[in-house]
Amino acid sequence: MRKEPVAVTVPELQEILERHLAADAAINYAVKIVGHPGIGKSDLVRQTASKMNFLFIDTRLAFKENIDLGGYPVPDHESRRMLYYRPGFIPPPEVPEGKDGILWFLDEANRAHPTVIQTLFQIITEKVCGEHALPDRTFVVLAGNLGEEDNTALTEFDDSALDGRLAVFHLRPDATNWLNWAEKEGIHPSIIRYIGGFPDKLWDEENIHPNPRGWHQVSQALHLSYGLKTGADLARLLESGADAPLEKMIVALVGQTAASDFVLQITSPRELTTQEVLDGDHAKLDLLAQNHIRQEDALWALSGALTALREQNMESGDKPSQALLQNLANTLQFLARVRADMRLSFFYLLIKKCALFTQIPSALKMLDSKTAGAVSEKIRDMLEAP
Repeated sequence: MRKEPVAVTVPELQEILERHLAADAAINYAVKIVGHPGIGKSDLVRQTASKMNFLFIDTRLAFKENIDLGGYPVPDHESRRMLYYRPGFIPPPEVPEGKDGILWFLDEANRAHPTVIQTLFQIITEKVCGEHALPDRTFVVLAGNLGEEDNTALTEFDDSALDGRLAVFHLRPDATNWLNWAEKEGIHPSIIRYIGGFPDKLWDEENIHPNPRGWHQVSQALHLSYGLKTGADLARLLESGADAPLEKMIVALVGQTAASDFVLQITSPRELTTQEVLDGDHAKLDLLAQNHIRQEDALWALSGALTALREQNMESGDKPSQALLQNLANTLQFLARVRADMRLSFFYLLIKKCALFTQIPSALKMLDSKTAGAVSEKIRDMLEAP
């Protein structure tokens, strides 16, 4: 039976990798990371290697066969034997001077040719690749996609011996950590503002796009291809009517839905954002109660909030976090103030999509008694409706 991947966030995986690299070189297992394309698996491993002062070697196993890893045979006429020259893409015989170790990143591991599986086993357990010994302080990290869940073709093989030598983690990106990274990396401010307001648009687990890589690429297009340094620069171009090619570029990178809403947020911002719902913004709650927020905007923001709650619930496991309960409580406040038909639809999705019905009593305790009572009454009315 295969191991089930353990869900981790970016900071959690970073700590796991750092402690893995700080361990004794005799460690007899490797870390494997799975997740959707474009969520930053390879970037995270590369950054960790740099932080730990390790030589980083990136090998894409989808393009390799067993003979590639072992080295090509070359005849030694004097000894009448075949020698296997060391492949240039595997770790060198010694850790380079000035480095504290080697991190060998084997990407697309679950798209590799079936014959590669035995060499992988040898690499991880014996620190040998073919006939070539790997130096001490060489650590192996594998990565791969999910298969049917993210529309990638995987190699079908089942090797429990190899599986027993792996610690498998499912990387799930989250907007808070991505935004911290984006600020440091100089991601375009309009993208930071958009994801800050609609964190559910960072990535779409069901449809693959958008994803963090796509937003990074949009930032590069805005900065490098179009020379748009600020949000105001982008707004002026969009309002000038000369934006069609740029919009098509954004669609090509993050998909039609996310691209259209991103552009709309710049030219005609929505009156309510997903983050304001999750935060329980009191000013926006009052405006919604007074019918001063467009229903379309409320619908869009609440849809995003439910997606965010679903992601948080999946990450929390058996015990919901205080942050999840607070976000659920805040979302319930907004649900209590929308039209009855919208309220019923969203409440149904909250139960079916987010599996949070049993957490509602705990969430209501996060509110003051008056607010909790009003929200409870709305919920009770829905449940008792014929």
